[in-house]
Amino acid sequence: MKFHWPSFLLGVGAGAVGVLFVRQFRPVLVELATAGYQLADTVAARIAMLREDAEDVLAEAKARARRPRPVSRVRARV
Repeated sequence: MKFHWPSFLLGVGAGAVGVLFVRQFRPVLVELATAGYQLADTVAARIAMLREDAEDVLAEAKARARRPRPVSRVRARV
């Protein structure tokens, strides 16, 4: 395989530029990651609240369904 100097230099240059840009944009990346984590925490809290509300509704429905009903005495017509 033949060594291609322009490709090698292009790769070295891209790596150097990448390192410089990461150093310059690190604060921005940290802020974006922080916002992402805050959003994920907010969504998780909302889901937990909705799940709790759904459990309350289902528990109330189960209690109503299993509540003893008064027996009505209806005469059978013959």
